[in-house]
Amino acid sequence: MVEPKEHWSIKAKEFKKEGKFEDAVKMLDKVRELEKEEKADNFWYKKVIKYCEIGEYEKAKDSLYKDLEINQKTYETFFLMGKIFYKLKKYEESLECYNKSVEIRASQHLRNTLKTEQMKKINKFEEAVKYSDLVYQEKKLDNEFWHQKGMVFFKLKKFNESSSCFEIILEQNQDNPKILYELAKSELGAGNKQKTIEILEKACIIQPQIKEKLRIDKDFEQLAEEKQFQVITGL
Repeated sequence: MVEPKEHWSIKAKEFKKEGKFEDAVKMLDKVRELEKEEKADNFWYKKVIKYCEIGEYEKAKDSLYKDLEINQKTYETFFLMGKIFYKLKKYEESLECYNKSVEIRASQHLRNTLKTEQMKKINKFEEAVKYSDLVYQEKKLDNEFWHQKGMVFFKLKKFNESSSCFEIILEQNQDNPKILYELAKSELGAGNKQKTIEILEKACIIQPQIKEKLRIDKDFEQLAEEKQFQVITGL
């Protein structure tokens, strides 16, 4: 699929060859208009979101790289890149992006903390309050981050690390059936069959519909002959 800017550039060349210079100028005006839009702060980021919505993850990745060339690198951009790489099944790259997002977040926190102290020392208290507010407003890494990172670790067969991510989420809500299900997979991957069965039993009590999913999920095939698993799933 030809991008709009490339399309109008081709049309401009065609009109030039045909001697239709007025039409060629109109096409070039369209190109310049698009180039101006591309320089807007959020142009490429918006394209990333649109490509993700329609499952065009390669194009989303390329657009996000262009955004990173123009705009400041943030926690949000690297977190989004991690999600895109996950969809592209590039799990090592995905994990690298998640780790980078945390590094940037920590760096920003340190920068704002130092700025607060610097402004206090030179009696610029209004500026100090501004940076202090930024520190105060920072939120802890949310459940989406830990879920995404846990899924990446699972794909990389780093099951203990995967379990640790899911357990962080369960510290806030120990009855989250979706996370219990993912934790059970990680524990099974780590060879902890009994713990897996106990987690699945709890998940199925909270959300009985999980039983149907368990019957067809190949990640739990090795438990098919286990009596406790059969009781849980109703097989």
